[in-house]
Amino acid sequence: MAGTRYRFGPFVLELPHLTLTREGVPVKLGTRALNLLAVLAEAEGKLVSRDELIERVWPRQAIDDSAIRVHLSAARKALGQDGGEPLIVAEAGRGYRLTVPVLREDLAVPAPANAARARLPSRVGAILGREPVIAALVEEVTARRFLSLVGPGGIGKTTAALAIGQRVADQNAMDAWFVDLAPVSEGSTVAVTLATALGLPGAGTDLAGRVATRFCDRPGLILLDNCEHVVDAAAALAETLLQAAPSLLLLATSREPLRAEGEWVHRLAALEVPGDADRNSLEQAASCAATALFADRARAVNADFRLDEDNLPAVVEICQRLDGIPLAIELAAARSDTMTPQAIAAGLDDRFALLNRGRRTAVPRHRTLRGALDWSYDLLDPPVRALLDRLSLFRGSFAADAAAALGTGLPPSGHGAQDLLDELVAKSMVVAAPAARGARFRLLDTTRHYGLARLDAAGFDEGARRDHARYLLGRLAGSAAAWEGKAVREWLADYSAQIDDVRSAIMWASGAAGGSGDPLLATELVIAAAPLWFHLSLPGDFLRHAEAAIARMEAGDVDPARQVELLSAYGHALWHIQGPVPAMADAFARALDLARSVGSAPLALRALWGVWAQRILAGDYTESLMLARQFDGEVGPQGMLADQLTGAHMLALSHHFSGDHDAATAMLEKVMAGDAAPERANHANHAQVDGKIAVMSLLMRLHWARGDLAGALAIARDCAEDAGHIDHALSLCYGLAIGCIPVAIAAGEPALAEAWIAALRARTERHGLDHWQRFVLGYSRALVGDDTPVEGMSAMQAEMFAVARDAHAQVPWRREAA
Repeated sequence: MAGTRYRFGPFVLELPHLTLTREGVPVKLGTRALNLLAVLAEAEGKLVSRDELIERVWPRQAIDDSAIRVHLSAARKALGQDGGEPLIVAEAGRGYRLTVPVLREDLAVPAPANAARARLPSRVGAILGREPVIAALVEEVTARRFLSLVGPGGIGKTTAALAIGQRVADQNAMDAWFVDLAPVSEGSTVAVTLATALGLPGAGTDLAGRVATRFCDRPGLILLDNCEHVVDAAAALAETLLQAAPSLLLLATSREPLRAEGEWVHRLAALEVPGDADRNSLEQAASCAATALFADRARAVNADFRLDEDNLPAVVEICQRLDGIPLAIELAAARSDTMTPQAIAAGLDDRFALLNRGRRTAVPRHRTLRGALDWSYDLLDPPVRALLDRLSLFRGSFAADAAAALGTGLPPSGHGAQDLLDELVAKSMVVAAPAARGARFRLLDTTRHYGLARLDAAGFDEGARRDHARYLLGRLAGSAAAWEGKAVREWLADYSAQIDDVRSAIMWASGAAGGSGDPLLATELVIAAAPLWFHLSLPGDFLRHAEAAIARMEAGDVDPARQVELLSAYGHALWHIQGPVPAMADAFARALDLARSVGSAPLALRALWGVWAQRILAGDYTESLMLARQFDGEVGPQGMLADQLTGAHMLALSHHFSGDHDAATAMLEKVMAGDAAPERANHANHAQVDGKIAVMSLLMRLHWARGDLAGALAIARDCAEDAGHIDHALSLCYGLAIGCIPVAIAAGEPALAEAWIAALRARTERHGLDHWQRFVLGYSRALVGDDTPVEGMSAMQAEMFAVARDAHAQVPWRREAA
């Protein structure tokens, strides 16, 4: 590092360190005054104009003459000119100069022993999954001058920043310094740490100015790493440096933005994680950054490790559950010397005990997963910590009002719940994402586990869980409308995303997860959340919760109207899982009696539909027609449109299965006309099946009944395509089983029928829909002429299988004949 020494009178001024001595004794002088003196010394006695002094010491800043006079007055005083011969003189209107000869010496100045290298630390090993963001941010740093990489602990901020900084330095032929602020305990020592890292004296005042002077004449880059615990001091230092040194570039890493003037913030995302669809594709999963990182680090400790078809699902699960956080994935992969990926995945329920083998040389907060979170948690104020603990109860995303609801149990503070939530987002403890109905928030899964442990340790678990359950119940207040197709699809989609939260709340409230719980609250949650399980095609899950709720209901305390809702939903679940069994008939009959006893016409209609559904599924078409007429009569011409359409559809189905296809067609045309009305919020019907799919299923059967197999098959193809697009298992099962498959068999399209049977099998097995699974068995046997009865089949199913088998036997094989 080249240096220059100027001797004038008894003084020696050395650059670039800006040290002034008089006969070997340091002279105290401010940085601005020293910079002015250095400019005058460089001129070696020649006159320096006012404009040149300003440009050299205050580049690109609006400074008047008073600033020069103030600092040169301080310089004269330090040089001892109060009464002696002046060393600095002013020539009015022209400028300033030194009055004594100046001797210049160019010399090599040895760097102090504690000076950092002018290059950033190198990384051992490849950086996976960050190339696009590194390349983009290299341009950002150069263009913006000040960039902060922000994100949670372990996301890889330092790794990315080092790569970005080195590329910027290489491309611009500039020196770059790395300054780790993690060991700094006080904001007052941030400037000292930076000065020392640059090889400058760490003592004295105006250290920031001294550092800025270093970059006045040449460009450079400073990487301030780990600013979060000294964020105020780091922000002030950054502003001072950038204002005083126009050629300086600044790159910072922090768990929250510095909020300094000129700062551009980039929140570093987690690594790309394979989706569920990638579990069966080795090539696709291996191309994801998170999976590649796990495989790379696993091979580092176990040379025999290979990503293959057997361990791929476990590796994908690990990466998903660890949210693509590089540190967490590395710690998990480090276990590969003694554990299989399957064992590691199974151990993630106790991840803080499992992920505790980081590098020995790593800083403490990166040696274990708990250490990384402890560092962030300890930086939070007590009210913010308390809210984080409570928000950890949310397994999925949540809205801002959730923070307010769960903040009611917090100790008093000077901030509202929204302010505390904003603080958690700023400090990268909560992730915020824009959504159509306002921002949504979530905790990374590891942060959630950490918060739950803290909540339990603090002894506030019961009260927080009660508030959580009550909040969910309040959010589901309008769920009853979903049964009649009055809830918009967006409502169902939004609230279905909270099904894991609902499960968790029910488990606690029922006492199944330990603690006292709240049985009545559990029952209310089961009832309110019922439409969500059917929207997600999970009637089996609901059935288990409903059976427990009905047992609690027998003890009393549940409002009769709510009992009707529970029994009706329970009857639906029985249909999809077990079929039209006697328990289904009993559930709807009890619901109907209760609904009439409380005088609720809407609830009575819902229960009456269930009574009808059980009878037609059981093959009692005559009684089903009678019940459909009763339903239609109770609705009347002045009833709700959705109820009128439901009644017409019930009549159409009962007429069709009774053999009166003309009457069925007339009723179905009424349904199709009304189904397009704008009052319909969605097309879900009383069966919780998409209304359009249900209509098309019956329409194709009517075409088939009239001998129009070509028309029926065309509708079947459209129906199957639509059912696949809406991705609702119950609707897909209904469409394929009731209409598409038997029509394909009758139309002499066995390959198409087999493809649809395979699609039906995939959905029924995935969702545990035993009733619909019987259609798979029945139609499969029909295609090979097997008349063996399917165990547990209903009368309607037995009839449909027989018709399909007969149709298959009678249809000539047109393609073979051709």
